[in-house]
Amino acid sequence: MTPIDNHTFARVADLVGQEIIFPLGLLGFPDCARFHLSRMEIGADNDSPFLVLNSLDQELSFVVIHPDLVIAQYVVPVTPELLVQLEAKSEAELVALLIVTARDRIEDVTVNLQGPLLISTASHRAIQLVIEEYPLRQPLVSAR
Repeated sequence: MTPIDNHTFARVADLVGQEIIFPLGLLGFPDCARFHLSRMEIGADNDSPFLVLNSLDQELSFVVIHPDLVIAQYVVPVTPELLVQLEAKSEAELVALLIVTARDRIEDVTVNLQGPLLISTASHRAIQLVIEEYPLRQPLVSAR
């Protein structure tokens, strides 16, 4: 099992505007297999760290963010079987994204570290993993 290195944002840019296929669907949404990834537009500068994963199969969308913007040293374990499933040649082709749960107050917004989305930049195939070592609800903004 090899961990992927999430310290490159360029790979995320390669996925924006692309159709992403989750052959197994997402947890809780097994019938949603086809998604489109786009940038979330916030303000005039449009320099948001957030992306939107929109289902092409039903009315459903998720706000996602790259792990490096939330937590240091985030490790997603990758097995050879996972590479085959995602039609990826190496871990370098993989990008992890985290689902953001919006709330009314910014202090209550959380990120799901336990269920990352793992996407191949080459095949655009993806899977949602479960990594029990991480919390399900990590605050996006730390209290000061």
